[in-house]
Amino acid sequence: MSALFLGMVSCSKTDTDKSPLYTENDANKLAVQTVTTNVGTGLNSVFGSTITDSAGATTLARTFTHGVRFFEGERGSVFIETLNGYNISYPANPSLEGTSTISQTDAYGKPIVVEMIDMVRHTGFGFLEYAWEDPITLSIETKLTFVKAIPSMGWYAGSGFFLKQNPDLLTSDQVNDYVVVQAVDAMAYGLGYVMSGYTDSLQQVDFMRDFLEHIRFFDDLSGYYYVIDFSGYNVVQPPNPAIQGTYEWDIQDSHGNYLVQGLIATAQEGGGFYEYYWINYQTGVEELKRAYVKQITGFDYLIGSGIYSGKAYN
Repeated sequence: MSALFLGMVSCSKTDTDKSPLYTENDANKLAVQTVTTNVGTGLNSVFGSTITDSAGATTLARTFTHGVRFFEGERGSVFIETLNGYNISYPANPSLEGTSTISQTDAYGKPIVVEMIDMVRHTGFGFLEYAWEDPITLSIETKLTFVKAIPSMGWYAGSGFFLKQNPDLLTSDQVNDYVVVQAVDAMAYGLGYVMSGYTDSLQQVDFMRDFLEHIRFFDDLSGYYYVIDFSGYNVVQPPNPAIQGTYEWDIQDSHGNYLVQGLIATAQEGGGFYEYYWINYQTGVEELKRAYVKQITGFDYLIGSGIYSGKAYN
């Protein structure tokens, strides 16, 4: 499996060592990095192309991030801040939106917003650890937040989670599946919130294409989102835009699987994983792909992403 981020988890595995390599904290760390980066990249793409005024950008950022939810119990969300220390969107506490947060500190006085801004200004992204009250337990816990620059507006996106004291151990396959689920769930909710404001289906399609065009994830950049409508048309396929708009209901993979029909059925049943063979755009080789799909909230579209097995079909 080649889908984990480089440099994120310093573990190695030999052929004889079959023990789990990662913890729940590792998985959550990868998940918040993926979701935050993808949301930031998508917003940056739209801001740089179709939305150039601050008011329009603020409305879009709030609408999208207020829809984004991931993690068990939908505890995960994404906030947006300016590099001047003003909050743009804070789904967990909307009363902070439009206010200055530059003086915000953690439970022990750590200037967390100042440090986030400093990190974004100098490196463009990164993790910050601090002490924060867990809204579930109401106790002070260690929180890890990832921030990512949105250069076109001078903003940044962020998302975090509370570290577990005794996390379970996971295999690399379990981590990859987990990250893909969080990434797709977050995007399905966010896109649905924004698209509900469009009455024209062509505007909806244009928005999805603009937002998803430049998003890539995993260390080999093989991760991307695609969108298919429930009648079988390919709507968004960033690595190969030439096939966008084509009818694919009867398309089969090299093993005879009706992959579009299978993906649609899986999404209509509430979402889940579906396997098929597909070209890895990074290598040009056909591989087994394990994809997770979910219906975009309120629309007859599915959004999906997946993990290539790294095993070429023979």
